[in-house]
Amino acid sequence: MTRARCFSSLSAVLLASTFASAQTTLPFAIRSQQGTIVTNLADGGTVAFAADGLGRPADANVTITHLGVAPSPGATPAGTATITAIDLSGSTDFTLSGVPDPAQTFQPNQSFTIGVRYRPTTSVKATGLVKISYTETAPTPPSGVAPRPTTGSFVLNLSGVAPEFVFSYLPPPSANTTPLAPNDTILFPLTAVNETPTATVVITNRGSGPGVVSGIAVSGAAFTALSLPAAFTTVDTGKDLRFSIRYAPLQIETSAGSVRIDFVDRSVTFALSGTSAGAVFAYDALQSSGAAAVLPGQTISVPDTPLSVPTSIVIRVRNTGNADGKITSIDVTGTGFTLTELPFVPLTLPAGGSFTFTLNFNPTQTGPISGRLRIGADTFTVAGNGLGQNLVYTYAAGGVTSTVVNNAAVIFPPVPVGQSSTLTFQITNNGTSAGSINSISVGATPATAAAVFTLSRLPSLPVSIPPGGSVSFTATFSPTLVGNAAGILRVDTVSFPVSAVGNTPAALPNYTFTGASGAQEPAQQVATGITLASAYPLSLSGTLTLAFNSDVFSNDPAVQFATGGRTVSFVIPAGATQAVFPNNSNQIRLQTGTVAGVITLTPSFLTDGGINLTPTVPPALSLSVAQSVPRVLSVQVGSKTANSLTLLVTGFATGRGITQIDLQFTPVSGETLGSARVSVNVESTFSAYFQSSASQAFGSQFTATLPFTLAGEVKNVSTITEALQSVSVTLINRQGTSAARSVDLK
Repeated sequence: MTRARCFSSLSAVLLASTFASAQTTLPFAIRSQQGTIVTNLADGGTVAFAADGLGRPADANVTITHLGVAPSPGATPAGTATITAIDLSGSTDFTLSGVPDPAQTFQPNQSFTIGVRYRPTTSVKATGLVKISYTETAPTPPSGVAPRPTTGSFVLNLSGVAPEFVFSYLPPPSANTTPLAPNDTILFPLTAVNETPTATVVITNRGSGPGVVSGIAVSGAAFTALSLPAAFTTVDTGKDLRFSIRYAPLQIETSAGSVRIDFVDRSVTFALSGTSAGAVFAYDALQSSGAAAVLPGQTISVPDTPLSVPTSIVIRVRNTGNADGKITSIDVTGTGFTLTELPFVPLTLPAGGSFTFTLNFNPTQTGPISGRLRIGADTFTVAGNGLGQNLVYTYAAGGVTSTVVNNAAVIFPPVPVGQSSTLTFQITNNGTSAGSINSISVGATPATAAAVFTLSRLPSLPVSIPPGGSVSFTATFSPTLVGNAAGILRVDTVSFPVSAVGNTPAALPNYTFTGASGAQEPAQQVATGITLASAYPLSLSGTLTLAFNSDVFSNDPAVQFATGGRTVSFVIPAGATQAVFPNNSNQIRLQTGTVAGVITLTPSFLTDGGINLTPTVPPALSLSVAQSVPRVLSVQVGSKTANSLTLLVTGFATGRGITQIDLQFTPVSGETLGSARVSVNVESTFSAYFQSSASQAFGSQFTATLPFTLAGEVKNVSTITEALQSVSVTLINRQGTSAARSVDLK
């Protein structure tokens, strides 16, 4: 309220009148605080309470501040107020505290606080009213006329709500609602073993305010909570919260448990009770030693049994429950296990009833054998032990170990011809008694094939292999041919096809020729040999072939190996480097002939298996015979008379040409020759001869017949031929003159 400053008594009277009429404005500020929530209230405002539960207090602090009045506009508020009475009416669930003394005076901006508590005794909504009466004295105006005190009052409405929970459950199978009081029992109907009836628990809030369910816990081995709400779930008034409890008995018994429902202010507990009924099956294994009870999931053991000698035990099934039981199936799995004397199924077994059947064990393999026996819903492990040898075959090749059975392939790692591939074959007895091996062999297929498969490190046969023991041996593949090889490995009556691949052998090392090389003299025998740069692992056989390329377009049959012909064989033993020829020497001799030309020697190489190792362009040895001056091999007297003489001159000319023959005669002592030197032009004669077929068989060799008729006088001898002591012959061609050769004519 704004008041103007007054300067006259009339103004003061008007002011007093105005002030009195303005008391409709409350001179107090009202604030309510509940926890951390602060609310400003007006006259007639409501303070609302929501209790957690019956008997649980909810508090509010109401602070009332005196605002005061001002003597004139803009002046500081002044005046006082006195609270004359604070009255509470309505529900007795509301109480006040901190009420100020009725004589207490409050200056402007002074305040007091009263406490309001709501402690519900019922869940019905509660209402109340707080009336606060006061007297206010306004400040004295400048006129000095004190205004009269004014009285008034204001009210606060109170409202309180509280939750109230009631309980019920829907039992199976009818699901009819059944009320529950704390500590009551939730009953389940008589239930067959392994059935799972479910009851629904209902928590209903019939109070006037929301409530909180803090948590729910279910105990008891046969009971399980389903669809539980989250902790601290709020349930509004008129709403409910539901969850389920499943009863799942596993055996005939009376089961007990409990449900605890926690609220903010308390916990409520209900008992759980269920009774089960049904068939209970008991199992016995009947053997000569007596009956042994067996529980589902356990193992039924049969006696150790030799191979192919069956044994059996009897299984008895009893219903020890309090109701009929149905068995829908009986079967067994596992190698060697069978059932006989089975009843017809499905079978209804009354309480106290029983039946039997036979479990048979006929092992086909040694060692532990297990299976699975099923009787209705119950299962058992069945176990037996087969007695006997159990030979397992493995081989290790190339770092990999493989297990093989009868007729399974054993494969060697590929290897080049000339090398060997090995594998270790092992026989292990995984059985329960000693085994024996009488024979081990390997052979190639077909039987006529080379023996490329061999065995080594064999045990002494026959050999006994104890249980868990093993024997081993080495198998070797040594190919002689490129390609696939096959064989059969036999261990007693067990056979394993053996396969392997021989790869192309290593390339032939470089080779060189030893002995003669380059230019050669005609009509000679020279030697040559072959040497490898390094030893070769395979035995080699080869052929050295001679070819002659004449410079004068005429062959010379004399150019050949000393053994005859223009080819010669040789061998190079495995691991050696030098060729061995038929003369058991590391060199073979050859004739250079009498015709100018080039002699080429080219080798070829084969393995013992016929693999050609000859290089595509094999290095060859070249020997050359040049065209040269003629050579006189011999001069002989063919015939001689008193006045005639015939000379036979034998020689050769590698160029197959003679142009002239010179003869130098020497007389005996005391005789004189008129013409001692004779030259004969023979070019055309020799040309015709060397072009004739008759000369081809002799290369460039020839024998020239030179007849002479002599005339003249002699001194000391009787005939003219007796006057000749000797004659010297030289041959001439375009390359030059030969050395002279003489013959004695006496």
